[in-house]
Amino acid sequence: MIEQFVEVPDGYLYSRTRGEGPDVVLLHAGAADLRMWDSTVEWLATSARVTAFDFRDMGLSSRATKPYREVDDIAAVLDAAGVRRAVLVGVSDGARRALAFAHAFPDRVARVVSVAATFGEFPDPTPDEAAARREMQEHITRLGRLLAGRGLAAYAEADIGKWGAALGPDERRKMVGLQLANAYWIELPESLGAELDPPVKARFAELTVPVDVVVGGRDFASTRWWARRLAEQAPATSLLEVPGGDHFPMLSAPADFERILRRAAGLGNVVPVD
Repeated sequence: MIEQFVEVPDGYLYSRTRGEGPDVVLLHAGAADLRMWDSTVEWLATSARVTAFDFRDMGLSSRATKPYREVDDIAAVLDAAGVRRAVLVGVSDGARRALAFAHAFPDRVARVVSVAATFGEFPDPTPDEAAARREMQEHITRLGRLLAGRGLAAYAEADIGKWGAALGPDERRKMVGLQLANAYWIELPESLGAELDPPVKARFAELTVPVDVVVGGRDFASTRWWARRLAEQAPATSLLEVPGGDHFPMLSAPADFERILRRAAGLGNVVPVD
């Protein structure tokens, strides 16, 4: 395994690369870091060269002190790892960043596997989407009360309890622990990371790379509605639901997730997903 700190303007990014074969780059969820991919890297690195990194303000990467472009950070990691073109696999906020990078640098992306992508508010929401966002806002309000009244541990337990509804006990402890380890990001008033302008959620139709849209059947309704939007608006997509999975199907439904990712990355040994 190769570990390195990648220099970027006004900071650095912690990156790991392991294995040999076609390049796959993993982008983690918000309030987590590259350790959420450990079990995925174990099998994926046997047939691919896998690069994962910590976003600014998370994991071992530096804290942001000035505005920066998220897609430029991804490009810097690819350059440092010697990756010319890769399959990008992102989960939650990492999926949003992967799609934005594919929009900005399509020649560097073979495919995007967008897992439980989150984009916030819906532009011109349907009644179902508006109802799903109200559910999300209720969850966020409850978390705010917990954070103020009982602290970060109660916040993390409640948050992962909803996002990770299908996680086993050990996987749940891992995601709670990662939230606590990345508490600095949770308490930031706002991120200094800049997305595309306009944001990628308003530009799905402009994407030119193939996208596999993966969503867990036990994820928030808001995430599932965003998955449908992405699959309907982006030109070359497939929508793959993991019925027993939640927001983190690599942990809650690992066998199904492995089959999906092997097929998407063209790694062989594919067993059809039930």
